[in-house]
Amino acid sequence: MGMMNPDDKIDLSAVPLGFLEAYPFPAFVLLVPVATKTRPRLVSRDTDVTIRYLDNVSPLGGPSRHPFPSNPVTWGNEQWYQLTQGRSIGDCLDMATQNRLQAWVEEEDESTPAGTSFKLDMVWPEGVALYLAKTVLPLSPPSPTHAFCVITSQPVTPSFTSNLTSPTERMASPGIRSSFAMTSPRSVEDRFAEHRGSADTQASSISASDRFSEHRQSSSTSFRSSVDVGPSASEVGSPSNQIAGSYFGSALTSRDERTRAKSRRRSPHGRSPPLPVENQTAPWWRLVEEVDWANTPMGPRSKWKDTLDPLLSVTFESRTSDCCWLGPDLRLLYNQSYSQLVDHPNAWARPAQEVWAAIWPTLEPHIRQCMSGTPVYRVDDPVFYQRYGNGTLLEHYHTWRFVPITGKDGRILGIFNQSMETTEKVLQDRRLATTRDLAEQLILARSVDQYFAFVAEVLEQNPAEAPFVMLYRVKHSDNNPASIAVDLSLEASIGVPQGHPSAKPNLNFCLPARSRSSFGPNADRMSSPTLSAISALSSGSGRICHVIADGDSWPVLKALTTRQCVIVDDCSQLIKGYPLRQWDELPFAAIVVPICSEGSMDVPDAVMIMGLNVRRPFDAEYDSWLNAVRSQLVSSLAQAKASESEAMVAEDNARMEEAKAAWFRGAAHDLRSPLALVAGPISDLLESQTITGSQRQSLTIAQRNVDRLLRLVNALMDFSRLEAGRVEGRFVPIDLGEFVTDLAALFRPAVERLGLQYTIDIEPRDQVVFVDPTLFETIISNLIGNAIKYTERGSITVQLRYTDYAELSIIDTGVGIPKAEIPLVTEWYHRATTAVHAGTQGSGLGLALAKELLHLHGGELAVDSQTVEESGGQHGSVFTARIPLSFRPQPPTTPSAPTSFGKYGKAVANEAMRWTRDDGESSSEGAGTDAGTGSAFSTKFSEAFLFEKTDTILLVEDNSDMRAYIKQIFSPYCTVVEACSGQQALEMAIKSPPNLILSDVLMPKMGGLELLGEIRKHGATRIVPMVLLSAIDGEESRVEALLMGAEDFLAKPFKPKELVARVHLHLQVGKKRLHLERLYAERETEIAVLSDYCPSGIMRADSTTGLISYANRAWREQADLIDDDANNWPQYVDDKTREMLQATWGAYLASDDKELRVTWRYLTGKTISGVFIKLNQVNSEMTGILGCTTDISHEEQRLVEAEQRRIEAEESKHQQELLIDLTSHEIRTPVSAILQCSSLVKENLMTLKDQLKCCGETGFTPSPALLDDLEEDVEALESIYQCGLVQERIAGDVLSLARIQLDMLSLYDIEVDLRKEARKVSSVFASEAKMKKIDLQLKFGETLEASKIMSIKTDPVRLGQVVTNLISNAIRFTSASDVRRITVKYDVSFIPPAEDSCALPNSIGIPADLPAAEDTPIWLFVSVTDTGPGMSPKELAVLFKRFAQGNKMIHTKYGGSGLGLFICRKITELLGGRIEVMSQLGEGSVFRFFIKTRTVAPPSALAAYVEAASLNALRSPSAPPPRSITASPSIASTPSSASALTPPPGDAAEHILIVEDNIINQTVLKRQIVKAGLTCDVANNGLEALNLIRENYRQSRRGDPKSRNRAYDVVLMDLEMPVMDGLTAIKELREAESNGSLPRNMVIALTGNARQGQIDHALQAGMDDGESSRLLLC
Repeated sequence: MGMMNPDDKIDLSAVPLGFLEAYPFPAFVLLVPVATKTRPRLVSRDTDVTIRYLDNVSPLGGPSRHPFPSNPVTWGNEQWYQLTQGRSIGDCLDMATQNRLQAWVEEEDESTPAGTSFKLDMVWPEGVALYLAKTVLPLSPPSPTHAFCVITSQPVTPSFTSNLTSPTERMASPGIRSSFAMTSPRSVEDRFAEHRGSADTQASSISASDRFSEHRQSSSTSFRSSVDVGPSASEVGSPSNQIAGSYFGSALTSRDERTRAKSRRRSPHGRSPPLPVENQTAPWWRLVEEVDWANTPMGPRSKWKDTLDPLLSVTFESRTSDCCWLGPDLRLLYNQSYSQLVDHPNAWARPAQEVWAAIWPTLEPHIRQCMSGTPVYRVDDPVFYQRYGNGTLLEHYHTWRFVPITGKDGRILGIFNQSMETTEKVLQDRRLATTRDLAEQLILARSVDQYFAFVAEVLEQNPAEAPFVMLYRVKHSDNNPASIAVDLSLEASIGVPQGHPSAKPNLNFCLPARSRSSFGPNADRMSSPTLSAISALSSGSGRICHVIADGDSWPVLKALTTRQCVIVDDCSQLIKGYPLRQWDELPFAAIVVPICSEGSMDVPDAVMIMGLNVRRPFDAEYDSWLNAVRSQLVSSLAQAKASESEAMVAEDNARMEEAKAAWFRGAAHDLRSPLALVAGPISDLLESQTITGSQRQSLTIAQRNVDRLLRLVNALMDFSRLEAGRVEGRFVPIDLGEFVTDLAALFRPAVERLGLQYTIDIEPRDQVVFVDPTLFETIISNLIGNAIKYTERGSITVQLRYTDYAELSIIDTGVGIPKAEIPLVTEWYHRATTAVHAGTQGSGLGLALAKELLHLHGGELAVDSQTVEESGGQHGSVFTARIPLSFRPQPPTTPSAPTSFGKYGKAVANEAMRWTRDDGESSSEGAGTDAGTGSAFSTKFSEAFLFEKTDTILLVEDNSDMRAYIKQIFSPYCTVVEACSGQQALEMAIKSPPNLILSDVLMPKMGGLELLGEIRKHGATRIVPMVLLSAIDGEESRVEALLMGAEDFLAKPFKPKELVARVHLHLQVGKKRLHLERLYAERETEIAVLSDYCPSGIMRADSTTGLISYANRAWREQADLIDDDANNWPQYVDDKTREMLQATWGAYLASDDKELRVTWRYLTGKTISGVFIKLNQVNSEMTGILGCTTDISHEEQRLVEAEQRRIEAEESKHQQELLIDLTSHEIRTPVSAILQCSSLVKENLMTLKDQLKCCGETGFTPSPALLDDLEEDVEALESIYQCGLVQERIAGDVLSLARIQLDMLSLYDIEVDLRKEARKVSSVFASEAKMKKIDLQLKFGETLEASKIMSIKTDPVRLGQVVTNLISNAIRFTSASDVRRITVKYDVSFIPPAEDSCALPNSIGIPADLPAAEDTPIWLFVSVTDTGPGMSPKELAVLFKRFAQGNKMIHTKYGGSGLGLFICRKITELLGGRIEVMSQLGEGSVFRFFIKTRTVAPPSALAAYVEAASLNALRSPSAPPPRSITASPSIASTPSSASALTPPPGDAAEHILIVEDNIINQTVLKRQIVKAGLTCDVANNGLEALNLIRENYRQSRRGDPKSRNRAYDVVLMDLEMPVMDGLTAIKELREAESNGSLPRNMVIALTGNARQGQIDHALQAGMDDGESSRLLLC
């Protein structure tokens, strides 16, 4: 509240104190003398409450020149006194400012033009500056010597640096608009003065009838009425009515502002004194008394005064637009707000039919309805009136009501009318719906074409905001440094005639080169010479440019160039011929929106041209909505383009895979011919007796590798045949045990030579198994060979066992396989890197081939493995090949060729023997020099080398043949040391560094590149030259090796001479480098530590002058002064921190402080944190300052990135919510159809069975077989229904899991009848229990009776979900037991259980007073006991984990998803409890849990208890024990009879409308309703439903008894439908009901989205709720 000087007793009733108190900035009132000179007539002074009068020369004789300290503030608002802290103006201003302010207030400063604001610079508070605006008001009563000066202020900001005189400038500032919204309304006294003198002073004006007639001719026919409350004819166009440009001026004045301007032109001497604020209703009462009521149908006022005066008092004091329509002719008595809507004062006490003559035909039915005693209420009724002065009728919406006024005798004396404007809400809802629909549709767009189609589809639903739309796609056609050529194609349009000149299908533009200065808010900004009302009301956000239409083209080029929206102020010629979509006239403005971000450097990918709403101004809200739509379109377009690119990549990958398979087939086939030509001659030479021993050795190596290569080619051929599906098994019955024993024996020599224990464990079984011997031999050989590769010590076991499968397991104690790699080991081309034997890395085809061949046998390959690192001790692998014993293949169509047993196995075993020989050979040092093993190079070639025998080459190769061959090449020249793996080579090199390392790239344990990396890391081997050999010849491999530090890279096969030459070169260079490195190391200790390599900036400065003597490069790079003098660094500091940094640095130099920590920013944008130390404070003998600076810009960037991640996370969560809604609907709809179909068919069959049973002797007598068949049909349908229930529970569990993961699971505590809820849940399983012969019992513990608990407060849905999952779990595991019994028991306790138990406490803590008080904490205990197989401790440990079951056979035997118990645990924890299980093998299990609940109100609890007692719900000592539940509630089959389905005589059956797009659900619902004796119609979408409702209502009003159409009693409406969804339909239906065109209809929603938010949304949209209706979840 504002405060007043306590010494002054001045009447402030003439001052608008309410306005000043609400003013957001400082405001105060001064009492000032009137100037001596005559002042002009009514000059507006900055506000629309300025009032001046004609005065003569003041008797004071001259102006007052007293300073402001002697002229205190008369009144100030709270903001003024908070600013000044109670000080006078003189204490806050210097003398010069006081004199200028006094001259401005009294208008004696000739240098200040009239009507300008005053800038006030205050000395206290220091630094505060305000812009002042003044208003002069007369005193009350008027004084010839003094007047009030009301001064308001605004803080000095860049937008107020100049005098504002342009209407466009004023409207462009949102800050100014917000302050103008609180201007005081026209004073009540002025209106009464007009009323009393209206006979000779009131100017002629346009009557309400004329205004309504004008609107009916121009407004849309879709609205019932419109009210034009624009200015009168005398006001429009009057020069005196225009307010001069001022600080508080407005370019477009409302009627309130124009009427206030008229009141300011009258002299205050001629009007009555201002009324006190608390007596503002008195003038209205005087108007009531001035009416001659005796000459009206109401009669003398004394007769109705006591009855109606209280209502009139409420009307006059109300702030809404209220009016009383009194008497038989309904005379209008209204308040000040309502006077704005009528021709006041001419409408006062006049009959309503005269005042509202223009719309009387529309109002009369409502008036009659109200006068009959029925109130009338309309929500968001569209009304059009002329708010602004440009002649445009703008759409507004009002909520109004007619309420009958009833007298004491029950007669209706009149109507009370109240109206409130709701325009803002309606516009927000309409625009938000479009934004929401865009988000929902565009997220589904998977291509750019879909994107444009979805945008057009959504915008077409909002014709008001988007009268017409054109969407263009932008594509680059040519780029050069000077310009960018783009092509635009029209992708979609709305409201645009095809072939219209303004909608060209293709456009071409040439854009200038990209530059930050070429676009943005200030780029080439243009505006039209005369802005329309829309552009004048623009928010001025900086995102909009204004242009005038040029010919028949849109300003698309400007939008593309500036990346900003462009408004076309007058597009009437461009859109001539467009159809009308919403209003009765086309828009006169449009906007061109580039689909890109505002700061984007890239050319927009699309452009949207959209018409603007002709009935709304383009204000800040319109601008904000368009900007939100634009942002949404930008992000969605990027998503659509990304999805399109991903689809193309996937297609390319598929083609690549097909090409790869085809290439392998061709390459493998083409390799066999040259291999055959190589293998044949080698075999012939080995059989010859003329070759020497060294030649035989070489040929043997060649033959072994040819055989190995042939096996690889065969594997590739098998792979290609499997990929093409051309492998056909020839299955024969064999004794699998004997076959495996013979084949496994082939590998015993190789395994035992490794020192491994080899066990063949075959279970005897007199049963044959169908296998293809050749294929199965390949499988076993590959598995055993794989075990040999990866086992270094321990054992290998071949085990055969029989269950339903023949299970062949190869068990080893090898190195194991990491868990992450297990799924990959049976994939094509996967090569493990953990082989322990040289040359055994494999091709990556063996295990994949074994798996595929097992598939041909109907079997599978299972892998289980663990490594030492994962297990902490044990390691090894188990490969199990399973073949079902029931496998009975078709006999082969062609005879099989004879094959020899063990051919493939012997080849693998022989290769394994070579592995063992390789591993038995220790790495040898030295080289043989005998001629038999040496190289046979020419003497001339050998003499060119400088090898020495002391030179050492470390040869690293896993293939023994290759290693022997290379050793043979280099042995004559130097010493060769061998290693068979990278790990072994690393250890040898560190122990004794060689002169050169020659290594293969692909090796087990550690490859060549890894070895290279380790060699370069170790100090002893860092400079040892290394040459790599690889069978992979490619540029990438070569570059990678060289970049990692290899001296050379040779591809296999290589030429021996080239290899020797390269090795010799690098060996000699390495020896010289080693010598130089040693010399350098000796000198390195003499070099001082250099700071230039430090990433932080380091500098040294003089401690006295501060001059920098040294700065490293990092310090210079931070400031970007690489070549400049380091002492010029202050010039590179940001302007905002330079002054602070220089002051801090100077103070530090002058002080004795040891340390300085300071942060500043360079012009480069880097934020620097510096620490400076004075060395003399560390050591007195030292001088200078040492500083270290660090770039901390990344910390600020991390904050920005964190915020971006938060926004992305919220968006992701929103998208997941949408996914849950869609999944819910799609899962529940078919399940519902299954349940309803099975229920209906079962009921029909049972009815048929009952009727057949009732046939007499004379009728048809069904045979026992027929009755048995019907009984079997009923049982089969019951099974269908139970399957549907299982599917529904699984869907519920999946959705609950999703909600738990997203933290979206909602809990709603309501009052629940515990016994009724327990019986309902248990009854769901009664039929299934009966079918499986399970005794399902429901028990209520004595604690319920003792505590008198019948109802509790909890979430019944979640409680039921837990109990349902536990009972379902118990039935699943009990159905196969000998004793089949399940017991569900409920107990309560007022004491929680122990911390480590879920058992019911021994003492339940019953309170003294029962029933307990409401909301008393109480714990509910539920246990489910079964006689199932029980569980082991290992199974119990993982029982409540997600997707976990006791063991891997549970799902196979019992089924289940592994989600139920996990969800039970989560829900019980959310409900304040926990769950546990007790179980023993062979004895069954007990699942028990507890939750925390609350008691209900004692009256409710007691009533429920008494009711239950009366129904024998409470057990007494004599009452029988609870019985097992045997009835099936799911498909309740009650005896059907005609009387049960036929409505009572004389009553028409209820008529129901089903609105459902799913034909199955539609058919099922209709059959159920018709079967119940009701009538119904169906509709496929909301639009059809609305048409049916309207047609039936029209037919029913005709009263034709023969007509079949009548109004619907209930409407069942789905929410998700095409054409028109349920929410849109209910909104239109309720709107039709509110305007009286339709009666009230009961509408029940059908939805598959079970989220509470979806349910609440449906109820808010208008769906019925209460006891008589509910939401049905299908």
